[in-house]
Amino acid sequence: MRKISDVSDSYECTLRSSLSAIKQARDRLHLPTGMDTTATVLALQIELCDVLLVEISDIHSSLAKDLNHTRGAPSLVGQIGLNA
Repeated sequence: MRKISDVSDSYECTLRSSLSAIKQARDRLHLPTGMDTTATVLALQIELCDVLLVEISDIHSSLAKDLNHTRGAPSLVGQIGLNA
């Protein structure tokens, strides 16, 4: 049986990893001053934006699961859309 502290430690580690990936992508996303924008640079920026979106989505899902677990509510992750 897992202890609450084990879940918390796992969650904290996942969150820390996601935040680290976001920081690294953000730092690499900005072009140095005077650098020409090429197709390669744009492709790299798009790839880094994808990394940011995935990590932010992971954090959102993790927070939603933690909130639902804390409240004891049924999971609504993925059921709420923009048209709701």
